[in-house]
Amino acid sequence: MDFILQALLFAGVGFVEMFLATQRTYWISKDQSKGAALLVFFENFIAFFVIYQVANNLQNNWPIFIAYSLGNSFGTFVNLEKVPF
Repeated sequence: MDFILQALLFAGVGFVEMFLATQRTYWISKDQSKGAALLVFFENFIAFFVIYQVANNLQNNWPIFIAYSLGNSFGTFVNLEKVPF
C-alpha cells in the first residue's frame, strides 16, 4: 500500500510540475512576466522536493520514476488540451 501511495504522490507532483511549466510558457508568450515569475517560484519548490526524494531514495525505483513521468505527461496534456485560454 505504501508503494501505491508513493507512486500516486509522484504522479501528482509530476502533473502539477508540468501543468505549471506549461502555463508559465504560455504566460511568457503573452508577455505576462509577473505571473510567469510567480509560477517559477512554485516550480522551484516542487523541483527541490523531487531532487530531495531522489537523492534520499536511490534504490531501484523505476515504477516511481515512471509514475512521475506519466504525471508530467498528463499535466502537459491537460493544460494544452483542456484548459481554455
